Amino acid sequence: MVIIMNIKCNNYKTKDIIRFMRDCTEKTQKEFAKDLNKTRDWCAKIEGGNSNILLEDFLELARLNKIDIIMKKLD
Repeated sequence: MVIIMNIKCNNYKTKDIIRFMRDCTEKTQKEFAKDLNKTRDWCAKIEGGNSNILLEDFLELARLNKIDIIMKKLD
């Protein structure tokens, strides 16, 4: 099954975008963090807004979970 979800990321905080991404995968925090050999606590801190995610980690999570990140220049 393919799910298409468009999110205008400019309207959200990083913690919300990560949560949206994880929700799309239907994974727990532990499962999602394990994709990068991280702990559940790592994911909880990011989703709680207490830590930032590296762009490299963000892109790797997208790649591993088959989520396209599309950039579009605003007119």
